[in-house]
Amino acid sequence: MKLNAKIFALFLGVLSFASFTHAADTLEVFVLRVQFKKESPDNSLTTGTGRFGSDTATYNLDPSESRGNKYYWEKHLQFANSYYQAASGGKLVIKTTIFPENGTAYEINKPIIDYNRTQKLKGEKTAAYDEARSHDYLRFVYDAVMAAHKSEDGSPFKIPLSENPNTRRSFMIAHAGANRLLDGGSMGTKGANTPGDFLDIYIGRPDWIYLQSDSLPELVVSDDSLYNGLVLKGSAIDTLKSIMVVSETASQDGLNWGINGIVVNQIGRELGMPDTYDRVQGISRLGYFDVMDFAGYNTGNGFFPVLPAAWERAYMGWSAVKEVHPTAGHPVTVDIAAAGSGLGTEIVKVALSANEYILIENRQRSWEKDGKVTVYLGEAKQNNDVEKRSVIADSLNTVFEDSLCTDGKCKRNTNMAKGLVLGVSSFDAALPASGIAVWKVNDWYLREAVQYGAANLWGGDDFRDHQFGLSLVESDGVLSIGKTFKNAIGEDAYDFGGGTDLLPHARYSKDKKPTDTVKTILPTGYANTATTLGGHTGIKISVEVPKDARIERNANSFKGDSVYNFAAPIIRVTISVDDGSIENSKFPKNVGLANAVRGAVFVNYENDETGKAVVFASEDGTLQAMNALGDSLFASDTSVVIEQVSKNNAKVEQLLYRVGPNYGPLVGLAGDGERVYSLHKKYLVRTSFNAGVPMQDVMDLQKSVSGAPAIKSALVGPIVANSHLFFASDSGFWTVNLTDEMTRTFTSTEGVRPQDMALCKVDKKDYFGVVVGDEGKIFMRKFTLEDKADERPSFSKQKAGYAQLSVASGEKFRVACTDLDRDGTVEAVMLGSRGTIASFKLSEGDKLNAEWVRDYKRGASGKNGLTDENSGIALGDINNDGYPEIVFLGDNLVYALDRFGLPLDGFPVTINRGAPILGFQSDPLLVDVTGDKIPEILVPSNNGLVYAYTSAGKRVSDRFPIAAGSYELTDSLSQLVPMSIFVTDAVKESKGPELYAFHRNSVAAFRLDKAANGAEKTAAAWALPAGGNERTGFFDASKLGDINAIKSRDEISEFFIYPNPVRGGDAKVRMELGAKPQSIKLELYDITGLCVFKTNIPDGVAGKNQANLDLRNLGSDVYTARLKVKFQSGKTKQKLYRVGVVR
Repeated sequence: MKLNAKIFALFLGVLSFASFTHAADTLEVFVLRVQFKKESPDNSLTTGTGRFGSDTATYNLDPSESRGNKYYWEKHLQFANSYYQAASGGKLVIKTTIFPENGTAYEINKPIIDYNRTQKLKGEKTAAYDEARSHDYLRFVYDAVMAAHKSEDGSPFKIPLSENPNTRRSFMIAHAGANRLLDGGSMGTKGANTPGDFLDIYIGRPDWIYLQSDSLPELVVSDDSLYNGLVLKGSAIDTLKSIMVVSETASQDGLNWGINGIVVNQIGRELGMPDTYDRVQGISRLGYFDVMDFAGYNTGNGFFPVLPAAWERAYMGWSAVKEVHPTAGHPVTVDIAAAGSGLGTEIVKVALSANEYILIENRQRSWEKDGKVTVYLGEAKQNNDVEKRSVIADSLNTVFEDSLCTDGKCKRNTNMAKGLVLGVSSFDAALPASGIAVWKVNDWYLREAVQYGAANLWGGDDFRDHQFGLSLVESDGVLSIGKTFKNAIGEDAYDFGGGTDLLPHARYSKDKKPTDTVKTILPTGYANTATTLGGHTGIKISVEVPKDARIERNANSFKGDSVYNFAAPIIRVTISVDDGSIENSKFPKNVGLANAVRGAVFVNYENDETGKAVVFASEDGTLQAMNALGDSLFASDTSVVIEQVSKNNAKVEQLLYRVGPNYGPLVGLAGDGERVYSLHKKYLVRTSFNAGVPMQDVMDLQKSVSGAPAIKSALVGPIVANSHLFFASDSGFWTVNLTDEMTRTFTSTEGVRPQDMALCKVDKKDYFGVVVGDEGKIFMRKFTLEDKADERPSFSKQKAGYAQLSVASGEKFRVACTDLDRDGTVEAVMLGSRGTIASFKLSEGDKLNAEWVRDYKRGASGKNGLTDENSGIALGDINNDGYPEIVFLGDNLVYALDRFGLPLDGFPVTINRGAPILGFQSDPLLVDVTGDKIPEILVPSNNGLVYAYTSAGKRVSDRFPIAAGSYELTDSLSQLVPMSIFVTDAVKESKGPELYAFHRNSVAAFRLDKAANGAEKTAAAWALPAGGNERTGFFDASKLGDINAIKSRDEISEFFIYPNPVRGGDAKVRMELGAKPQSIKLELYDITGLCVFKTNIPDGVAGKNQANLDLRNLGSDVYTARLKVKFQSGKTKQKLYRVGVVR
């Protein structure tokens, strides 16, 4: 049966953010029976005349003649009490009082249609029409409340509240008339004929604002909707903030439909459970498997709503959750009992990432071996008479359906029940099938949405239908729940779920051929254990078919195939993770505080079986430690409190494992393999582990040093090399001798305010200290450094090298160094936050000239609104040509440049063609992850994923992207949270190096088990930020293999102008030459053969060359470009290219 789902989008698009209150052990429900002014004559746009029982149609269940008396409502609420006692495991009782306690109902002196007009006024906008209808509905609620409050029989709102702190009171309006959801009844939506009927809406605090224009004395509306509601004079309650609304019947046009579902659903909202359907679009999201989805509370034609799904029961504190942590070689097997049965573990939790996880539950239509359920029936009378009807769960429809159909032939159901449905032995009896349900839970989305009473909402332009709080993993891989289809006559059709969505199941096609039994959900495929954004987790869920399972037969909603499900009150489930998991590890791990960029180092720690300790820092300067498996190394000395998504905003204590006190905001972190050096704005701290106990030495940076300027704040560093440490402050460049006492000396940076620094090794003992700073300045100073802690570096007496680029105001710079062209002289590469990149030969004594300067889309030079992209550089040989490549990130792009500063073929590569990724702010790494012994590019993103790319610009799809962090939407680009990644061999006897990812307040770790042995140590790799724990920023190109010898040839192997066509006049010409040129000349000719543009390109080299072109004086046309190159040999070559220009 197809529900009128679109009605929800029309009406609830306005009333879409109702808030809610929280659960209590006893919920008192005061039901206010309300009827309208009798229609005379009968209005055809509504069902009935506005009085209870005025619908002339005849129905077996919830019959018309009984709906006005108090026992009708008492027994429907009796069903709700039985339901919630079962759902809560006996932790919740519903206590009901019906008002008026004597007599018929409260009277409203208006007909229904006055509160629910069905057409727009002439010229009225749709938004205004929706707003007006919302106002009218709230006016009905107000009038109903006031009719009860001012009743001569006494106000229900004046009855004293219970003194029991575990008892809370709520109110429900039970009004005459039919629910519009099923308008059209057995004729479908095209038979809908009573648009004046109400929908049943839960009214929460924000909704009262629609009455603001009426100037009602009882109304309170404030900027903070927490206090919105009606203040009723003389009432026992302070403010009526929420109220449930239910129609007397849901039956329409010959289709018998119950109100048990909507009553249970409305109470669920009052208790604090959010809606799980998409109430903006009016589309089911969880289908028949959850009572807070409209499909779930309408199962069994509304007479038999199903139980809340696993997350709601856990959220409410009704069901215990068993969390398991499978790791490589250590799967976890759990026997999962049927929901609500009390037979054992009912919900199993498995983490997917820092803020997403899976819940696994066993949903059974019947707990009995024979598959039967008992239905309890009664009458709307003052008696306790109960009729019991036992039916096989497969045949539950015989209780409530008017007609029964077989092979397309229908006949009247003579065994249909009569009266009221009071209960059922299994409240999941109306599920489409039995089996294991696997749910994905997006904790971040729920934190954002649950405060508005919703778990799944249309996300607008940001998310559309790509992000939800809860979703069912449809095990057949046909992702149909929540999608709109068309039936044979062109109507919208929906799938609300079936047996193929559960494990285990088998499908038989129409020709009776069986398929394999589906018993697993894998890390990949349409039904998978990936995160919302597609992050690989490696988790596999397998289900055993119980030997004594009961076979249930049902049909696939769309394909018509027969589906067999295997029902049992206990089903064994195994959760395993083999690819990428670290054996016996504790990841992902919440570490309590937000992590700092580049904020982790690895040191030897022989007091632990792993032999390694990971010391990591938070943004506020707190240092913590753990072993390589995520276990603690020593006792915690303090903790922080973290809020959980739960009905009572439960808080949990997160222990911190600090290595010492906090010395203020962190500047940087480095290590030498044995000790950790943390640079804070005002302190330098050395941490060592003596017999496993962290010990610290502290240098006060504001303590004066003879002959040196004062330090206001450390700015960049530290760098560790040869028993010395280097950092830069607002006053200049500092060297620290790492003796027991730690002493420091000063060297001026000659006016350069440092933004980054590198220590570039040019000989066994000779180094250049390179500092880059504001306004594109670069400073370099040569010195000799002995590996003796008590000896100071010997600085060259020559003048320091200095240069300044022409850059945009405010651009910030990072620096790293290597011998790019393998000529024996190291270059410093400085990368700007807005796309400027340049190379300088390390030298001293004079003003330096750049080898080359390029500009790329990055930060403000890109198109995504970010002003500065501050992520660092990675250097390494990613294409096995013997030369280092330069890799960096920006504006949703990965760049890989050659030694000439030009992109390799295939680069830049776009990371995400959907929502762009920007604001990386942390370093890419270069490590082999595929086993070909050539490094891939690892990209940490602020959306919680780690991507991998080959040297050809192709994304690695096997096990990538990795779900290493967590996704959260931020209000502005300035709030983006970077992820920092580190690759090292930290776990003994583990195949492949490990990747550690720090994001927000969590850390995850994975084995790169497909990588070649020692991949992180190869000469071509850049496995840690800034090149290593020491953070020198230096890549030793001399350790690379031989350069691929290329014979010098006088030829032009590549020549083009881009973009093509040229718009706006700015263009670039790129060429690749086989030998060094004497001169390069470019000419453009129009269609007549006239030369209209020519220029000489200076400083050509053998290899790739690029130059900027200004073509603003050319008109719109297609031109022929001729490149003429005279080589050193005296030979001249030329090449032609066609380029378009658009003015």
